[in-house]
Amino acid sequence: MASQLSNIINKTNLNSTDPLLHPSDTALLEAFIPGYSFISRFLISYLHIDLSLYLPYILTYVAIAAVLKYSVSHLSSVLKDHCVATAEIRLDDEISNYLLYWMGQQPFANKSTSFLAATRFSEYSRYYDSDDEDEWGEEDEFDDEGNIIMNFDDYWAKAKNRDKFKRLRFTPAVGTHYFWFRGNLLAFVRAKDESKMSSRFGSQLMTERLYLSCFGRDPTVLKDVLAEAQKAYVARDGNSTVIYRGQRSPGDYVDWTRCMARAPRPLSTVILDQTQKDSFLDDIKEYLHPRTRRWYSNRGIPYRRGYLLHGPPGTGKTSLCFAVAGMMGLPLYLLNLSSKTFGEDDLMSLFQELPRRCIVLLEDIDCAGITQKRANDSSTTDGNKEDSPEESDDSKKGISLSGLLNVIDGVAASEGRILVMTTNHPEKLDAALLRPGRVDLSIEFGYAASTDIHELFSAIYSTLEGDLRSPRAKRIKEAQVAAKVPWHRYSHSEIADLADRFTARVPEGELTAAEIQGYLLNYKRNPEGAIDGVQEWVESVRVKRGVVKSDSS
Repeated sequence: MASQLSNIINKTNLNSTDPLLHPSDTALLEAFIPGYSFISRFLISYLHIDLSLYLPYILTYVAIAAVLKYSVSHLSSVLKDHCVATAEIRLDDEISNYLLYWMGQQPFANKSTSFLAATRFSEYSRYYDSDDEDEWGEEDEFDDEGNIIMNFDDYWAKAKNRDKFKRLRFTPAVGTHYFWFRGNLLAFVRAKDESKMSSRFGSQLMTERLYLSCFGRDPTVLKDVLAEAQKAYVARDGNSTVIYRGQRSPGDYVDWTRCMARAPRPLSTVILDQTQKDSFLDDIKEYLHPRTRRWYSNRGIPYRRGYLLHGPPGTGKTSLCFAVAGMMGLPLYLLNLSSKTFGEDDLMSLFQELPRRCIVLLEDIDCAGITQKRANDSSTTDGNKEDSPEESDDSKKGISLSGLLNVIDGVAASEGRILVMTTNHPEKLDAALLRPGRVDLSIEFGYAASTDIHELFSAIYSTLEGDLRSPRAKRIKEAQVAAKVPWHRYSHSEIADLADRFTARVPEGELTAAEIQGYLLNYKRNPEGAIDGVQEWVESVRVKRGVVKSDSS
């Protein structure tokens, strides 16, 4: 067929004086070029143009175009394989948030005519993390002329409008985007991956692939971009405590998901005996020191540390853990052992993904359904109980006690992390969970003593350092003092006297810090009112607990 087409072209060139082709030749061209006969007759009849005269040029152009297309495609493939360095960024990894956040800050992205607008950096960002300097709307406390708004209704009319709008994130859209970084031309590629779909909130979402490329075989510049993106993302958190939670991801696997970044809580605001606070903090500092790690390693001891915080609800167990995490600058990892969606393999995977230095918090471990007491084993002759608990049929769902013990200090258990467990009922915990190596230090939280009550009252009504964290907040404070706002009309000495009066009316060893704080928050502008009504409130608490009977009974 190809030779016949070549003959036709040659005959067309040779018989230029008689360009009309033989009918058999026309039929052959019709087979190669559908519609050739009709187009040829139309051009001759109306435009007096014989298409056969231009056929060699057309075919030559098509052949050249095909060769060029193949050559360019092949050359592009060769250059990509041998002359371009490329980094692929997984969208389900936190590094994708680093890169997309950094890209959104670059001048080329702000000037781009093709961008993606959203309230999240990617579909895997499950929380809204504002990077606004004025996250809580301090600017709403000022009117258009810069005067402080003292009336709440005027402030709220401005603030509620602002809260309706989430911050929009603008990132490069799907496609290839070129930009310069430290004198190097880079390409950022954002491509849809139609082969994979992710399910989220009951709907199907298209996944993406992210790539960074540069010319040359040295990928150093790509690593520098990713490192700078990570620094910019982490710098946004400042000294905030980053909190992660173990969750099941859209891809049906478990992973630690960043859920929030909170301002650190001062350790002084945790109501606990100072000796116990110092003991807890000093023990963590000693554990984190490099010499301790070497000491453990040289003696073949697993480098792990566990703590048990126990006491009545509302006594500050979780607060202490959060405050220490903020003070030490450690990330906090929360895990709900009560969830039936986690299996023992999932729990092992989560612990293996922990960083070397972090705090893992297991709250209310006595409520997780894994703390059954072990049955007495009459077959043991040495009088020692086995570490494996007796499991019921229900323990097959979720995480069993034996599975938790293996994760905490099994052969494959992770090292370097700090494990903190809290419970309201330590007597319900199995002895296997409390042995040294799993729980190395136990701290008991009790009801508030007189010194705790005095400290809590003073903290509520005094002006703390965090109240003046910015010049704008300081201006607000000065305006409130000038206007004699109730909670700023007392001096330090007056607050101390009021705290003495309040402490004298509250029995120590009966109430939790959370209960006292909750009561004081009802009088946050009226410390004298809190003092006047505290005895009646104490009696009502006693009645609820059944300590005393009410008059009606």
